Amino acid sequence: MPKKITMSDIAAALGISTVTVSKALSGQKGVSEEMRQKIIDLAEERGYQKSFTNRSSDSFKIGVLIGARYLGNIDSFYGHMYQIFSAKAGKIGSFTMLEVLSLEEEENLVYPKLIGDGNVDAVVIMGTLREDYLEMLDDKLETPTFYMDFTDRQHKKDSVISGSFYGAYILTNYLFDKGHKDIGYVGTLLTTPSITDRYLGYERALMEHGIKVNPAWVLDDRDSDNKVMDIEKNVKWPKGKLPTAFVCNCDLTASKFIQYLKDKGLRVPEDISVVGYDDFVYTNGAEIGITTYKVDMEEMVRRTLKRILHTLHGERYRRGLSIVEGYLIERESVKEI
Repeated sequence: MPKKITMSDIAAALGISTVTVSKALSGQKGVSEEMRQKIIDLAEERGYQKSFTNRSSDSFKIGVLIGARYLGNIDSFYGHMYQIFSAKAGKIGSFTMLEVLSLEEEENLVYPKLIGDGNVDAVVIMGTLREDYLEMLDDKLETPTFYMDFTDRQHKKDSVISGSFYGAYILTNYLFDKGHKDIGYVGTLLTTPSITDRYLGYERALMEHGIKVNPAWVLDDRDSDNKVMDIEKNVKWPKGKLPTAFVCNCDLTASKFIQYLKDKGLRVPEDISVVGYDDFVYTNGAEIGITTYKVDMEEMVRRTLKRILHTLHGERYRRGLSIVEGYLIERESVKEI
């Protein structure tokens, strides 16, 4: 039985990227007419056929790249997201290959070995990486690449993110509804797009209540250079009056911050209320249930896989940023005052 011709085969024969082949065959912009015709002629010559219906046997290899700093905890958020992604990919006949990028490899711009060109049909990056590393991948990696849980205006990749801005906005307003007016934020700004987006949602809620952000109440939770979380090292505890509540950029930060407060002799929620973001439970987390904003991982994975299939089948679809909304979950970490 003759081998099925793929876009990767056409790309290899012409010395171009699979993305270029996909754009040409689906009539998208970004390909010269001369190259488009070469691609179409070769596809016809070799008997390439696009599949628009057989979604139950999409046998593709999908590489997933995650920074090691996000996987420090056994029950990590991205570890769980990868499990969901791998399971859903398997149901459509595809399989995944995970490559974990160490901090040293990221800093030294080491090209990914496992998911390098030719080894997989598509690459998914879960969680933002250093800007210079993303630039390196942009220059060298010809495989179609997709971002999950972050977006980057420089590289203009298809991205699927949670509704960080409105999620934090909803959480902060929830605290106002519970009687809180002195509210702080925990998260090192600009270290990840989601931390910054969530801060902006927090700030908008304060602005709408006529309250200015107190810079002393915006606490760092991680190193701004290597982005490794370390509450003890990075938090500069405010002097004088304390907030009655804090919005934390994620549940892991919230759980560590609750322990930090406990070490200072402060109780949650009796003395200070705390909300998180993600709705992800850590085995070494806080002993109290954390009020949070749930991230719909299942939907994020579904949308990302759908975009990958559209691209690999050369189909037209709406590219760009896709935002997946979640919802508030109330637990015991907030006190009404």
